[in-house]
Amino acid sequence: MASPTPSKRSEQDPSDVSGAAALPPDGLYEILLRLPAKDLCRLRAVCRSWRSLASDPLFIKDHAARHTRPFLATSFVDPREDVYCGVSILDLCSGDVIKQIHTRDKDVRLQRTYLDRVCMAGGRHPLAVTVLNPATGATVGPSADISEEYADLLERRYVSMESCAFGKVPSTGEYKALRFLNVGSPVGSQHLCEVMTLNASSNHAQWRPKPGPPLPVCSNNKITSVVIDGVVYFLFGFIDPCYKYLKTLFKPGTITPFNLETEEWMPTISGPESVTSYYMGANKITTSRSPEAVEHISITNLNGSLVIVHLVHHISMDLWFLMDVEKGLWVKKYSIRYRRHYRRAYPLVLLDDETIIFIMQSKDTLISYDTKTDTFTDMFNLQDYRSIAIYTGSLLS
Repeated sequence: MASPTPSKRSEQDPSDVSGAAALPPDGLYEILLRLPAKDLCRLRAVCRSWRSLASDPLFIKDHAARHTRPFLATSFVDPREDVYCGVSILDLCSGDVIKQIHTRDKDVRLQRTYLDRVCMAGGRHPLAVTVLNPATGATVGPSADISEEYADLLERRYVSMESCAFGKVPSTGEYKALRFLNVGSPVGSQHLCEVMTLNASSNHAQWRPKPGPPLPVCSNNKITSVVIDGVVYFLFGFIDPCYKYLKTLFKPGTITPFNLETEEWMPTISGPESVTSYYMGANKITTSRSPEAVEHISITNLNGSLVIVHLVHHISMDLWFLMDVEKGLWVKKYSIRYRRHYRRAYPLVLLDDETIIFIMQSKDTLISYDTKTDTFTDMFNLQDYRSIAIYTGSLLS
């Protein structure tokens, strides 16, 4: 990678330590570029010129291009209060804490995202949604916890947030959130949908009501919805009696997308034929309203691809990648031999070397799977698998 032009380099400060001053600027740039973000954050304290170089936007851009492996974001607990009080950024492979950001609100939970921001729900109010930039520690949120059109429901009924999806619109760079609200009433519950655009420069964002999906979706389970390139994908909800009523129109594995840019529901996507036909026969799909339950079909984001995870009981876990949405082309890239011990594993990240990082939802543990040797390896434990995210941004600011 080319070194910066002389005009981009920081001038050596007279107060710099002698060892730092003796390093040629080009050599220093290349050396610091090779170091992980955790080390760079410490080395900024060596002298003013090192801090200036490691804080330069050009250097941060070059460093991000070289260090592409994402981080794991988790909530951490204050032992004195026994509540979540901030966000930890961990090395995805070692589990080492690289950075901790204390949040103003307590007891916030991270939403399952794959982005350069972290979305937090709860805290000061059950409907609160806040977005954190781990690089700077800055947060943004809406001016009100619910849209004006639904505000009166808070006074008359019990309202809870069923789920919240957060993504970035590629064409505009805007960050948007889509959520489902559950409104209780004496005769049953009602499901509402809201969207919000978050502006990093202000906290005056507002929730806006939107029509619900064209068919029942699994909105309360983090393994049945995912955001990729500004589109939120929801798995068709296989919950009786809805499934029995709609199964002639929508097959198992059907996915309903929501476009965050246009804020409209898109045409449904059919799942792989071998997956849908499997459940159109005598096989019964296991379903549950509990977020902890592992479905026989789930969806995930692996390296920017929409993936259907099909658990064929006692046989295999098949990972189907959507290759062409227009043609409905799915390709089964991986078929992992069934192990009873890992039957509750959910694929979280696909690394460049084709290692797959799984989360063990029953044990709050991360494990890695080597696709070349067909072996699993335990990695490290988590405080709560339900409050994690993949952070793809830089930790330098």
